Amino acid sequence: MIAENQRGVTLVETLVALAIMGLVTTSILVLIGQNTRFTASAQDRTYASIAADNLMVEALAHSGPVETGEETGDVEVAARHWRYRRVVTQTGASDLFRIDIQIFADAQDGDSDQVIARISTLRRAS
Repeated sequence: MIAENQRGVTLVETLVALAIMGLVTTSILVLIGQNTRFTASAQDRTYASIAADNLMVEALAHSGPVETGEETGDVEVAARHWRYRRVVTQTGASDLFRIDIQIFADAQDGDSDQVIARISTLRRAS
């Protein structure tokens, strides 16, 4: 005989509640993982932008004549190594040059052809 005022949670209700909690917990863990990856990517882009800015300041502060051509090399920012390519081209104006700098992830990272940051400016010949 079942009493009418008997209270409690059935086994089915408990299993449904556990399944819902499992889905919520899994969703939260996935969200935390995505947030961590996004933060690391934003940090890489920030450091690469700092490296590009530093290289551009060096190029603009150079007091000698502007030399056209392409230069590649490595630079270290925040204990990370970045590869860069600086391209100096002459514009249509006689004493105006365009400087383009691209920052790539280090070859150890596996995506060495991916441009992480880029910057461009114009400079007058000295």
